[in-house]
Amino acid sequence: MVVLTGKERVKKAFRGEATDRVPWVPFVGCHGGAILGITASDHLRSEQHLVRGVEAAIARYKPDGIPVAFDLQIEAEVLGCELVWADQTPPAVRSHPLSNGHKLEDLRVPTRECGRIKTVLAAARHVSRDHSDIALYGLITGPFTLALHLLGTDIFVKMFDAPEQVGRIMAFCRDVCMAMAGY
Repeated sequence: MVVLTGKERVKKAFRGEATDRVPWVPFVGCHGGAILGITASDHLRSEQHLVRGVEAAIARYKPDGIPVAFDLQIEAEVLGCELVWADQTPPAVRSHPLSNGHKLEDLRVPTRECGRIKTVLAAARHVSRDHSDIALYGLITGPFTLALHLLGTDIFVKMFDAPEQVGRIMAFCRDVCMAMAGY
């Protein structure tokens, strides 16, 4: 069997094709910052730190693929959720704009230039140039998780009491996910 690059191995595995071995994809997120000896909050807010953390993880783990950033609050933050930052974990959502008086109509699908989206995309471009043989993962927040970030736990009651409203929120979140996947 031909020895594949990491990227080729991951792609073949996704297609259900035979590979020379099972792909190794460590989901390094905040751990990239720990490798560098910095906090998760510093790591996840800096293009330079993301690049250095991913590159350190690549050197240490020799992966076939790796995420550039493992943080499911990036979209929530650019859409107005306040975050609580920690030293060893990704941030957590503290406030939910759609339960604090904001209207869905006021929200816009974020562009690639918004907030930390821009930071992560720049880091991905940099890592991709230097490690073209490794599959880079770009994670997005799924539509229900993003809706939960935007509305808070009220979403569970509203699923019964206001299903049309939840449907509109989910449609917006779907559009955000599609845009993010395109970036």
